[in-house]
Amino acid sequence: MKLATVRADGRTALAGVTDAGVVDLSGALPGVGNLDSVDALCVALASETDGQSNGQGDSQLALRRLADSAAGFVPRWTAEEVQLLAPLRRPGKVICVGLNYRDHCRETGVPEPAQPVLFAKFSSAIVGPQDAVDLHPAATIEPDWEVELAAVIGERAGPGRRATPDMLLGYTVANDVSARDLQRDDGQWVRAKSLDTFLPLGPVVVTPDEVGDPNRLGLGLTVNGEPQQDSSTAEMIFDLEYLLAWITASISLEPGDLLLTGTPHGTGAFQHPPRFLAQGDVMEAWVERIGTLRNPVRTND
Repeated sequence: MKLATVRADGRTALAGVTDAGVVDLSGALPGVGNLDSVDALCVALASETDGQSNGQGDSQLALRRLADSAAGFVPRWTAEEVQLLAPLRRPGKVICVGLNYRDHCRETGVPEPAQPVLFAKFSSAIVGPQDAVDLHPAATIEPDWEVELAAVIGERAGPGRRATPDMLLGYTVANDVSARDLQRDDGQWVRAKSLDTFLPLGPVVVTPDEVGDPNRLGLGLTVNGEPQQDSSTAEMIFDLEYLLAWITASISLEPGDLLLTGTPHGTGAFQHPPRFLAQGDVMEAWVERIGTLRNPVRTND
């Protein structure tokens, strides 16, 4: 399934995006009330699997129940009748992995790390498809792009129960927009990564059955139609299974949390000469089997 949070008919709703149109899934799980977003679905999945874990991918069982319930639904809207919003708007955690692509390490001249390098972004930075990314000229003169495969957690996991890929709700596209000068000057990365609008997300969350192997996906990013990043998740130093197990050895994850798995080569700061985002630019970040996330760039007065 391709799950989305949409605005249509004056309300927001959980939806399924299909070739035939957009299906209203807000009532697809009887007994849990109105589902107005992917966030709400994550809350429902958490309550469905609490105390029922059998270690065999309870989130996937719940997703199959959702798919079975929605099987008889017909599209309510055309694609033109809905606005795609960020599928997740306020995840509890946004965990990011730095320097996780071999080709990115090569372009930066940094040795490959011996263990994952984690940092956080604040969820207040999230914007959706077509939303503008603010340049924040009073704060930074070096705004840069980073396409990433983002994994959406579907079940509770932690030191007592390590996360595995079959515990995911699905995958989406993220653009880890970064202020390189703040990243360099602060000595740590949270502020540089968390300026308002610096986390475009979407356009949909694709369930694992439709994605296949997440460690063999093409991904890339263009600026004004010009390719900047073009690589594969096969370049990841620590694959998704390793990241999930390593993180949950010491950190608990909840349904709806986001894991951004790193970016490949082609970021602007390491080009010769460096290239940074400017007024009027348009970024298009894409991941194979998921879709393309388009965001214009501007200065908000």
